[in-house]
Amino acid sequence: MKQLLLIFLLLLQACATSMSPSVFVEEFSKATKSKYIHTETSEDATTTENCNILVDSRKYVAPIGFTVKGDVSNGARGVDEWVSADKGNAYTINNFEWVSIGDRGVTQLIIYFSTILCK
Repeated sequence: MKQLLLIFLLLLQACATSMSPSVFVEEFSKATKSKYIHTETSEDATTTENCNILVDSRKYVAPIGFTVKGDVSNGARGVDEWVSADKGNAYTINNFEWVSIGDRGVTQLIIYFSTILCK
């Protein structure tokens, strides 16, 4: 019976199509290798931590994952690749959204972020 309940809960979690902003930021920042700088403190970071914005307002459409956490993982991998390609070491999230793809309840994560270099 416990196994059946566990399977049901896992399936239910897989059906989620988005997450709250606070959970997203927490999960996303854990999934990236680059340093996350909170949007509200990014101005302070540019002066106190010797940071410069390299690319402002980039848009990344993440590959669709099997779960919402898979979407986050795919998005984090893509942001890390862009940060590296821009020769940065940090990023800030400007916005994010899950958009519906087709009519089967499939969603795709889009992340709007800026690449930053901190010394």
